[in-house]
Amino acid sequence: MIKLSQILRGRKKTQGENRYKRMMKKSAGFVTSGFLFGALLLTAGCSFDIPIVSSVTQSYVFSVGSEKCAVEEAKLILLQYQKEYASLYGIDLWNQDYGASESLEQYIKDLTASQLAEVYTLDVIASEQEVELTEDEKAQTETAAQEYIGGLSEEELEYLGIDEKTAAGLFERYLLAEKLYTSLTESVSQEVSDDEARVMEVEQICVSDAETAAELLAQIESGSDFGSLAESYSESDTTSLSVDRFTYDDEATEVLFAMDTGDCSDVIEIDDRYYIFYCTNYFNEELTEENKENVVSQRMEDAVTSAYSSYTEQLDSVLNEDVWGEVTVDTDLELNGASFEEIYESYFEQ
Repeated sequence: MIKLSQILRGRKKTQGENRYKRMMKKSAGFVTSGFLFGALLLTAGCSFDIPIVSSVTQSYVFSVGSEKCAVEEAKLILLQYQKEYASLYGIDLWNQDYGASESLEQYIKDLTASQLAEVYTLDVIASEQEVELTEDEKAQTETAAQEYIGGLSEEELEYLGIDEKTAAGLFERYLLAEKLYTSLTESVSQEVSDDEARVMEVEQICVSDAETAAELLAQIESGSDFGSLAESYSESDTTSLSVDRFTYDDEATEVLFAMDTGDCSDVIEIDDRYYIFYCTNYFNEELTEENKENVVSQRMEDAVTSAYSSYTEQLDSVLNEDVWGEVTVDTDLELNGASFEEIYESYFEQ
């Protein structure tokens, strides 16, 4: 059985995540790695859209149905994001200019609100489906909270203003969301055929206008070497790549996976660019076997998305802009205290 953490870490990054990672890698020279717990439970690959209000006087960050997220909870996850980015890119990353109109602080705040709103939503679904934590699990969340609070620095504690009860409540929320995830995905088949997981190797030519693509295809059909043309004309970063059934949209995938080794495609339009593919290996056995885990992960995401989407259409959700706007990232913190993610994993992902 694939663990939830594997699926979360393996999910496709949002455009925002990838944009900041690319900018930070380019300006600071850091090597990007897997974005872990910070984007927990974005299993559907979409962010939670919360209507904004500015007239709410209560001191909570947002509400989902009748559930309300306390400022302390939101700051805890915001601090976790801060630690993750500092761990990946260096603690001075906040002082760097990434050339983006949206600040890194605002971007991480948006991720925090979105993530927590999704956790809260999944917990509402869990309640309605009578998915609950056991007494032993609740006791574990209390122990985890004690360890977390005890491992924070004085400065972090002051910044968060959080106590063990609130921290335990957040551990409970995440654990319940994971338990719901397991409930929703336990019937997903783990059997994957070679064809469903098939990975093929191709060379590609990518250009920005249809006329150039048509001219290049004519040259290929007249006997010109595909690789030479790709090297000379392709506008993509790479000309050789491995593709599976999730790489492109359904239309392009249908064309690609009908090809055999040595076949060349017609011109295919994908996202306003024009591609020609040449199949160098219609079946890479090793990569296909590795890809079977990804296929199961996608099935699980689809199962959760189906349940999740139906509830988000029914639940009222509101972001308290006045309260959330006052919360800031404290860039003076040394970030050497306990990690919520690491403690969660040590107790609940064994």
